[in-house]
Amino acid sequence: MQTTVNFNSDALEAKVRQAFASYSQLLEAEFIKQITAKQFNWPTTTQRGRYNRGAGSKQTVGSPRDIIDSGAFRQSQLRTQISPLQYRYSWIGYGAPIYFGYSTKAGNRMPPRDWIRPALGKFPISVFMQKYLDS
Repeated sequence: MQTTVNFNSDALEAKVRQAFASYSQLLEAEFIKQITAKQFNWPTTTQRGRYNRGAGSKQTVGSPRDIIDSGAFRQSQLRTQISPLQYRYSWIGYGAPIYFGYSTKAGNRMPPRDWIRPALGKFPISVFMQKYLDS
C-alpha cells in the first residue's frame, strides 16, 4: 500500500506574497504614526509655521514632540516593492540626520529620533506572518 501526500507550493507562495504585501502596507502606516506621535525629546523649542498646522498658524513646540516641522519629511516616505518578498522604505532628504541625530553649525547636538524600531516592535513580522498564514 502506498501513501501519497501532495503539497501545492504555488498556493503557499501566493499566500506568502500576499502576507508580505499586507505587512508592508501595515508597516507603512505605522511609520507615519510613529513620525507624527508626540514622543521625541528635544532640547530646544521650535517655531512651526503654516505648512504643519494650518494656514496662517504659528506654533511653538518643545518636548515631547513629533518629527514634523513642515510635513516634507513625512510626505517623503516611499515604499518600493523590490520583489514579491522584498519591500524597501526610504525617506528622501534629511531622514538620516533625523534618525541618527546631528550637530548644528552653532555646535548644538540634536538627538536622534528613531521612528523605525518602534514601528517594527509594534508589529513584529514573525507574529504577523504566523497569524496571516494560519488564517
